[in-house]
Amino acid sequence: MTERRSAPEFPPALSLGDSLPVRREAQGPAPRSQRAPGRRTGPAKLFAFLGGLALVLLFALRGDGSYDLVVRQEYGLVIWWVIAVGVGIGLLPRARLAAPTRLLLGALLLYALWTALSLTWTESSERTFTELARALDYLGVALLLGLVLERRTWRSAAAGLGAGALTVCLLALASRLVPSAFPIDWAARTFRADRLDYPFGYWNAVGAWAAMSAGLALAWSAHESSRVTRALSLGLLPVACLVAYLTYSRAAVAAVALALVLVLAMSRNRGTALIHAAVAAAGTGLAILAVRGAPQIANATGTAGAGRVVGALLFAAALGAAAAVLTALRRTDEWRLPRRIGRPVGAVAAVVVILAAGIYGPHLASRAWHSFKNTGVTNAGAHTTSRLTNLSGTRYNLWSVALHGFTAHPSAGVGAGSYQFLWNRRQADTESVRNAHSLWLENMAELGIPGLVLVLVLSGSALGVAIVARRRSNRRVTAGASTALLCVFAVYLLSASVDWMWQSTAVTVLALAGVAVVGSRMSGPRQTWRWPIRVAIAGLALVAALVQIPGLISTLEIGRSQTAQRSGHRAQALAWANDAVAVEPWAASAYEQRAMVQESDGRLNPAAADERQAAADEPTNYVHWLLLSRIQTERGRYAVALADYQRASRLGRLATVFKLRPIAGRF
Repeated sequence: MTERRSAPEFPPALSLGDSLPVRREAQGPAPRSQRAPGRRTGPAKLFAFLGGLALVLLFALRGDGSYDLVVRQEYGLVIWWVIAVGVGIGLLPRARLAAPTRLLLGALLLYALWTALSLTWTESSERTFTELARALDYLGVALLLGLVLERRTWRSAAAGLGAGALTVCLLALASRLVPSAFPIDWAARTFRADRLDYPFGYWNAVGAWAAMSAGLALAWSAHESSRVTRALSLGLLPVACLVAYLTYSRAAVAAVALALVLVLAMSRNRGTALIHAAVAAAGTGLAILAVRGAPQIANATGTAGAGRVVGALLFAAALGAAAAVLTALRRTDEWRLPRRIGRPVGAVAAVVVILAAGIYGPHLASRAWHSFKNTGVTNAGAHTTSRLTNLSGTRYNLWSVALHGFTAHPSAGVGAGSYQFLWNRRQADTESVRNAHSLWLENMAELGIPGLVLVLVLSGSALGVAIVARRRSNRRVTAGASTALLCVFAVYLLSASVDWMWQSTAVTVLALAGVAVVGSRMSGPRQTWRWPIRVAIAGLALVAALVQIPGLISTLEIGRSQTAQRSGHRAQALAWANDAVAVEPWAASAYEQRAMVQESDGRLNPAAADERQAAADEPTNYVHWLLLSRIQTERGRYAVALADYQRASRLGRLATVFKLRPIAGRF
């Protein structure tokens, strides 16, 4: 009787990929004559690499890391248009989306839909619409990568992401060493800060990026088959670590430590990774000593000592490159600790950690909590390295206000993007903030329990995609790339837990792109979607593209109106303000700008009407009531002006402007 053979787990064209036994890779790649037939992969892999590189650089190097609404929504418009056309004509998808990837995309879509629903109760329709566009932008990035990439090309795209991330780190460091070659850092000048913030305009975002890049570099250096790639990755690792140090960010230091632990825990080549980490730590230490020996570099006051820092980095890079080549020659990838030794050592280490935590943990936790509750604002310009030794700051106040907002509105929150108005009403210090500096607490305050659940599902599904991909990776290089991208998203979650990384577009794009790329490692053979599915996806893409347009055009028109107003061209300023109102009639900022133009032109009645409309659109924004009070004063309606002023002071009780009290009898 003929024996029945079970179907192979993967199609024949993929049988020499990730399903190869571990012993096979020690023999090197199969001869070309023995490889399964299929399409040429060279151009596709090159395209994937360049696409990953371009994605990172485009989002990172424009508009403060695409934080600027115009830049972000321009990219979102292009991405959704490409998806609509590609799906509509049947060019996409290139492969069948894996189940974990579909779960991630579904979570992103549900989060965007709940954000859209909050338009019915939000304190600011304009800001909620902006958050809706942001969520759709992130969904578009993940969906486009899922549709374009496949099993043959995902690792090339991952290499592009890593190359782009490390390139940004090099540029960030260069901005400190050669500041004249870069745009003026207005944020640093305004706050008199010595903290590295290029190219995102925010040092903690740069620190998070550097930590993510460090994890990428370490994992890549320990697993890549090419010695050149290993050497480059390990050679650039001290650059990423030094960038994290120069941000003087406590979260960045913790994130670098997490990246190190994750790579060592998830790596297939733990011995190699440990050696590389030790060498990189030594090189980074030398670079930090060089920075501390060059006060102008450390304090961002000049360039004296830049050569010394570059020399230290070159030495660290050479040391890392030599170590990477040496570990490859010594075949440290094959080093394994026998179980009879590893298990007792692990048990002893666990006992030591538990005992240390029991003895010293309570005291350290008490000191940390006391430092955390010390909410004095650290002087950004005075020896900010001291920040690394304490937990004081303003997070306690920010998170307390977010929790209060959640307890007051647990079912729905105050509306996406409206945390600033909640803060203005209950702030405990004079700091002006827009975000709660925590992904979880901000969603609790703005979107209630459903928002928290959805963002937890979103984060969990993204982390799950990376974990599943890592667990299914048998080959060394595949395991390394999966580990690198898993590390990137885990570091992102840590950073987003204590800061507004969700709003730092480039940082979030790097994290979600990494997950989408590694999810493509599990994709199946290409399938042709039936026309109902194509119509549905193309329709979603068109709607998402349309969502980008109102805010994009309105913001541009408001900027033009403000420029014309400053130049004294009031007629043109009014025309552009009218355009902004017409394209986004729910935007309070458009009515406010038109009110300012008309006020400067002496047209007080229409100015008051526009400012009242702005206040109606954002009733808890004290700025609108304060401006309305000024216009009413100019109209001679003093009692109304006083009432508006008092309302504004209640909504922004600690705002600096209210330290100047109105003169008695003026109203």
